[in-house]
Amino acid sequence: MDNEKEKKKQEKEKTDFRSSLSDAYKSLDQELVKEQELDKQKKQEIIEEGIEKVEKESGKDLISSKLLTGKILELRQKAGMSQAIGTAGKVKTPILFKKDEFKQKLTRELLIIGIEELADIGGAITIPNLVNYFRETRPNWKVRTGEILEVLKVMEKKEVIPKRIDIGEDDVLIRFKPIEMSGDIQDILRLATGLPYLTVDKVTSHLGWPIERAQSTLTVMMKMDLTILEESTGNYYFPGID
Repeated sequence: MDNEKEKKKQEKEKTDFRSSLSDAYKSLDQELVKEQELDKQKKQEIIEEGIEKVEKESGKDLISSKLLTGKILELRQKAGMSQAIGTAGKVKTPILFKKDEFKQKLTRELLIIGIEELADIGGAITIPNLVNYFRETRPNWKVRTGEILEVLKVMEKKEVIPKRIDIGEDDVLIRFKPIEMSGDIQDILRLATGLPYLTVDKVTSHLGWPIERAQSTLTVMMKMDLTILEESTGNYYFPGID
């Protein structure tokens, strides 16, 4: 009887030991996975820093050399960085296209353009200007206008960017910054479409507004970076919709 009890006790101890050992292995495996992920992040940071250092040191040589530019763009692509040379690409990109890697990367590029590169014009631009800008700054991308339009629609639907604004003549303004646009601002944007510039007088005469209303709205738009004033002439320019 005592032998039977002792045997059961030994078996229980073996089971407990195995269970404890299994838990220890699981814990170690989890720690190793964490370390590997951290190692990946560190490697990615080193790669990005190295690429940005090369760009900074190359300066004008990089811009004038198509061969060097191509190599840098290739490195950026492999590192999963923005395809615009000189941008750190620290914009956070939500996962909108899980199974379509190309459209997911296109989403990131459009956000980098709107948030980082077009910051000086308030992150607001018409679709034709956006498409032209994309093609001029990212010559290595093979992308159709329809693909850009599709990604923009999904970004709007998922509320990653604000809804577009109709500015007349079948033209729309895409916004990457969540700025509140009053009806007066939209009226001026519609008026500016297709014109080289506006003045306070032009706004008052075309829209029938008092000078104070035109001036205050244009001032607000300047603060939003939606327009640029040339002080010597009093002309207001709209880079996003010209």
